[in-house]
This record gives sequence, structure tokens and C-alpha cells, in this order.
Amino acid sequence: MMKILLRIIVATFLLPLVSCSEKEYLNVIPRESVAVISVDAQRLSTLGNSGIDNALKSLLGVDNTEGCGVDFSSKIYLFETPDGALGLVARVESADEMTEWLSELSVSGKCTVPEEHLGNMFVTIGNSWFAGYSDEALVLVGPVSAMQRAETRQRLQKMFRQTEEQGVRETQIFKRLELLDAPIAFVSRLSALPEKMSLPFALFTPKEADASQIILSATVDKEGELMVIRGETMSFNEKINSKLQENNKVLRPITKEFFGKLSPDCIGSMFMNVEGERLLKLMQQSKEMQPLLVGVNTSIDMDNILRAINGDMVLYFSSLEGDFDFIANLKNKDFLADVGYWKTSCPAGSSITNAGKDAYLYTNGGMVYSFAVDTDNHFISSLRHNKASTAVTASAPKPLPKEIAGKIEGSTLAMLIDLGNIDDETVGNIVKSLFGGASKILYIKE
Repeated sequence: MMKILLRIIVATFLLPLVSCSEKEYLNVIPRESVAVISVDAQRLSTLGNSGIDNALKSLLGVDNTEGCGVDFSSKIYLFETPDGALGLVARVESADEMTEWLSELSVSGKCTVPEEHLGNMFVTIGNSWFAGYSDEALVLVGPVSAMQRAETRQRLQKMFRQTEEQGVRETQIFKRLELLDAPIAFVSRLSALPEKMSLPFALFTPKEADASQIILSATVDKEGELMVIRGETMSFNEKINSKLQENNKVLRPITKEFFGKLSPDCIGSMFMNVEGERLLKLMQQSKEMQPLLVGVNTSIDMDNILRAINGDMVLYFSSLEGDFDFIANLKNKDFLADVGYWKTSCPAGSSITNAGKDAYLYTNGGMVYSFAVDTDNHFISSLRHNKASTAVTASAPKPLPKEIAGKIEGSTLAMLIDLGNIDDETVGNIVKSLFGGASKILYIKE
């Protein structure tokens, strides 16, 4: 009986210490991080031929991570700092194994020979990544130029000395991340996202707020052949958050009306159902959207076109340069009465010409924008840069797969990304590695 009591007492005092020790590696994540991603390697491994180790293979250009010294049973974290630096943090299982593994890689020129400095080890991986590791944590950061390596080493040394209070663990971003339960979860300020990626979320930003005050939090999981992201936007500022949630009410449930008109070569699609008048008001108050509206309104009154929209709308991006196709339900086509005026007011070097019944082409140098209203009262348009075009309707549409359509219908905002149509093989391969070859990413607003 006494032995049982003794074990209970020991467990009561030692378990919190063990738990604390297991999380000490998190102290190195910078407190000022504007985005943090958690990756549960064990849960990912249950999804089949996938996992963070496969993603690391793609990232580092190696064939095998066995014996690399990383503890894949603990979560791996990625972060971004305000200066745009990207980092990865992992718990070290064996620093000696890591040194041996990296030393072997150095023979083939994939990295430098690990060097000790003030008790920690440092190594350059490839041409852009710099890593440091201690007995507890591995930190991989980049991109880092040759001239930045000494400064980066000092920065990592400082990160290794951080306490829990000095690191990210006591921040609002990390505490929210800890509430999310999924193989991959992330919390990011909108200001940390690439500009084009943040625009759909910036639509709903209150005019008194900026992108750094809007938080996107999401869980990521594999459902069938899809990588599904379920997310929401919020703000840690109560007044801004209240107005943000009010702005989100402009979104209505998406119907399946345009599910049979998917552009076959697009890299991304965005689905919404809105009343155009209300959407335009949000766009006009958004700091991120205002410059875009000013640009498109130079020759064509997009404000009046947006006011005429009522119902489902789909935007298809066919290139990273901004080429797109667009289709939307209209409540009227009154704006067509103004096309004659638009023709006479085009800036020098541009023109609007007829291209059929209720169909027009706007050209400006190598840029061609076509727009039309079809017999079903749909507004159809496309934008192409540096390409000759005479088409005013979407080319050879294909239906949305049932698995995807079922998830989008009834949601209020959805975005679909086709990794197979993205030219950047490095990004595509890393993402596919994480999720066992999933070729599409679907974002659903919660």
C-alpha cells in the first residue's frame, strides 16, 4: 500500500515537470511571430504516405530522414516574423544523431559540416537555409544569404536563451493555436499572408482596422483526396471583432448554380453568394481593396456592374499574374446602357469594341478584358495579360467534382486551389508530401 501511495506522490510532482520539459523547445519560437503553424507528425502519418518527414525531404532535397535526430512524436512548428523570415522548430531527440546525419549530408554537398558555437551547433543547408540546434530544439530559418549567416547565428543564439515568457507561448496567437485540434493548424495575422492570398479575407476588414489586426485561424485535414482547410477570421480587439463579424453577414449560402462551369485550367477558384450593393460598400471601405477599385474604374464602371450582382458569383484565377475568369448572377443589366459612354472616355492607348450581342472587349496594350451578359442574365468576364483574346465566355467548362461540390454548397465562402496547375513545383511537392499526394486544397469559411 505504501509503495502505491509513494508512486502516486512521485507521479503527482514529476509529471508536470516532464510535460514542461517536453515543451521547452517551444521557447525558441519568436514572441513577435505574426503567423504560427503546428504540425502533428504522428496524426499526419495515419493519413497514409504522408507526413512532415516527407515534407522535410522535399524541402531539404534528401531521400531519407531516418536517424536525423528529430523527435517526430512531438509537434513541429513553423513561424513567420514581421520581417518576412520563415522558420521551422522541432524537438530534438538526439543532438548527436543530428550532427552525424548532417555530417553525412555534407559529404554530398547538401549542407556544410555542423560547427559548434557557444554550446549550440550551426549548419547551412542548401543555399538559402540556416539551422541551429541544441539538445532540446532545432531551428531552421530562411531565406538567409551568405552575408546574413553570422547575424542569423547571433539571432538563433538569442532564441535558444529565451524563457517561456520571452517566447511565443504566452501570446494570444499561440494560445488560440493551442485550442485548434487537427493534424495541421495555423493562426496568422492577415498582414503575414501574401497580398493576393489575403484579399478575399481583407474584403470584410472594418475601415478602422488594418491587416495586422485581423486574425485568420484554421484547421487543416485530409478528407478523401482533398486537403480541407476550415477557417475563420477574428480580431483580438473586441470592437474590431464585432464589426468584422457584422461585415461577414453579407455572405449568403452558396448554391450549386455554377458548379457545372468550372474553368479547367484555373489554379484557384473563389465562390460566394452576395448582394452586390452590400459587397461594394465593404470593398469601398477596405484599405486593401480601394486601390483595386480605383484601377478597374478608370475605363469601366465596375461599381455599377457590382451593384447589379445578386446571387452566386465565382472567380477563377488562371495564372499567378492575375489572369481570371468571372461569372455572376445579375438582378439587372442596366449598366450596359453606359457602355457607349465608356467607349468615348477610354484613356489614350485603350479602347472598348463590340464582340457580339451584349458582349465587349476592352484592350490596353497586351491586356485584354472581355465582358458580356448572356441569355441567362449572367455577367461573364475574363482578363488576360499579354495574350490575344477575342473570347467573352469561359472556355470549355467542366463540372465540379461531387466530393468538392458537396462541401462548398451551403457554405458562405469557399476557395479551391489546384496544386497540379501551379508551376512552382517546390511548393506543390511539399504540400503534396504533407497530405499523401492530395492535389487540391479547399478552404471553407466556418
